[in-house]
Amino acid sequence: MKGIFFCCILAIWMTSCKSAKEGVSLTGVKWIAESLNGKEIKFKEEGGSEVFITLESSDKKVFGRAGCNRFFGVYEQNESQLIFSGMGATKMACPDMETEGKVLKAINEVKSFDVLSGGGIGLYDANGALVIVL
Repeated sequence: MKGIFFCCILAIWMTSCKSAKEGVSLTGVKWIAESLNGKEIKFKEEGGSEVFITLESSDKKVFGRAGCNRFFGVYEQNESQLIFSGMGATKMACPDMETEGKVLKAINEVKSFDVLSGGGIGLYDANGALVIVL
């Protein structure tokens, strides 16, 4: 009797557990970037707006803002793999092009993602280094 009870509890527990990735949808959310290569994103002068990324599920498009300029492209997602391609951006002259350039470079390096233990999403490069925290 104890064995049957234990098996039932184990079966319920195993079917109710999902990976963190299954519980988080990347699409349809305006993901605000908190850090870039381990450092908080800060602009040298006022006028830099928030850095964000949004993924659309219907047509696999990605768009966002790198601080001043907007960027856009397409993405592929397969389990923990996340790759951006066909990326482009507007070309306005901005007060802090250095930070913006680093953001755009990091986005182009993204190869995977994971849900972070403290909440949010981590975007990683091909070497597994955390490049952006959303």
